Amino acid sequence: MLTYLDALCDAMTARDLARLRHLVDDHPLARLLPAEALAEVRRFLANKVGRHAVPLMTLRFRDQTARLLSEQPRPTAEDPASVTRPPAHRRRRAAVQTELPLSA
Repeated sequence: MLTYLDALCDAMTARDLARLRHLVDDHPLARLLPAEALAEVRRFLANKVGRHAVPLMTLRFRDQTARLLSEQPRPTAEDPASVTRPPAHRRRRAAVQTELPLSA
């Protein structure tokens, strides 16, 4: 998928309309593009973008896809259920903490 999105962004940046049309009309991954990215591709194909236009929506989708494919879920402080515990043989006994009264 990332290879396809890279090719799509490259074709839009280079204004290679024949390659861009092939990537959108004939490629099976084109159906997975979000509506915003597909609308952006259509604007590039219709030459309704400025000379310095950049395919921001498609680049954003590419970045999101890359993050989803490469990152593992990270536990958050708000979600204690997602924190993984180390194996039993690696756990240390927690030290007992004495609570002291607050004084002014």
